[in-house]
Amino acid sequence: MDPIAILQNRIEQLEAKLGLALNNPADGQKDDSATINLLNAAQSINNATAGHEKLSDSMQRATELNNYTDPNFVENMQQNNMNMQEVVAGEPVIKHHCHCMHRCRQAAPVLESEAIQQVPELQDSVNKMHAAAAEVKAEADAVSHGIQELAETCGTAASNASEQLAEVAQKVEQVETKLFPKRRNGLD
Repeated sequence: MDPIAILQNRIEQLEAKLGLALNNPADGQKDDSATINLLNAAQSINNATAGHEKLSDSMQRATELNNYTDPNFVENMQQNNMNMQEVVAGEPVIKHHCHCMHRCRQAAPVLESEAIQQVPELQDSVNKMHAAAAEVKAEADAVSHGIQELAETCGTAASNASEQLAEVAQKVEQVETKLFPKRRNGLD
């Protein structure tokens, strides 16, 4: 099979895949068929090389032609649309991440400071101090509990002493009334 027939066969397959099926013979094809576009691109390239046309226009047509003759053109367009929708949907998250990155850049001098750089080396000391503080807190809690128990014991003792003093005062009053009865009119 000659290369032109192979190319023609491939073009027909691409046109069928893109929905541009050949209904007309090759002589009367529509202007939007891939074959006509190929011929136009070839003519543009010939004109550009001959100096009749600007080369940038021909390069643009060649790029377009390359895109349109790609067998995966429709799938690539759908994939590009899906990617674009994902980017549009993720725009708030992307903006948030950019804002966070900007804040991280602003914080870089602080993070690079000598004190922050020494944190891994000082972490053991901090852990030991934390453990020591936990021991001191446990001892303080034990002392506090002991003081609370002592206060309750003292309160109970004071209450008992108060009751005993009240009983003694009552007995003293009873004894006084027996020894020194009250005078009725002051004449007794």
